Amino acid sequence: MTGSVSGSAVLAAAVGTSLLAAWGFGALSDKSAQAAPQPAAVVRMLETAPPIPRGPDGHYWARAEVAGQPVALLVDTGAAAIVLRSADARVLGLNPESLDYGIAIRTASGMAQAAEITLSSVTVAGVEMRDVAALVVQGDLPHSLLGMSFLGRLSGFEATPEGLLLRP
Repeated sequence: MTGSVSGSAVLAAAVGTSLLAAWGFGALSDKSAQAAPQPAAVVRMLETAPPIPRGPDGHYWARAEVAGQPVALLVDTGAAAIVLRSADARVLGLNPESLDYGIAIRTASGMAQAAEITLSSVTVAGVEMRDVAALVVQGDLPHSLLGMSFLGRLSGFEATPEGLLLRP
């Protein structure tokens, strides 16, 4: 489930008041140094996909299913990837202590390390995608993030009074 990082990579992410904003990270490759497969588009979309609701704090909070497990994700269009806090990585069956934290990230609190992983499936608001790039941050974050490794594979998304609508 883990991959190695090719080249140097720096990521910065913005999480509301914690200001953790993603700039980007290196290409994924497997341990045999083969190029990672190109991500498929949306795998499936429910006909009546509900919008992602806006929380009382004004942010959009996605109730995601990641590899079959429920995970709450703060929608962050400034994050290059899905970013998981250690607690959510554990829920997904990962051992955060055994991951390779080879990516330097900058947060409002200073530098930290992150590990690249690939999530087998991510479902948000009725949209399912497979093989989605993600990062697990060493230490912890206040929230996990739904970033552009998922959102960027959509044809679009729109903020409405009802919530954030995803377009496959």
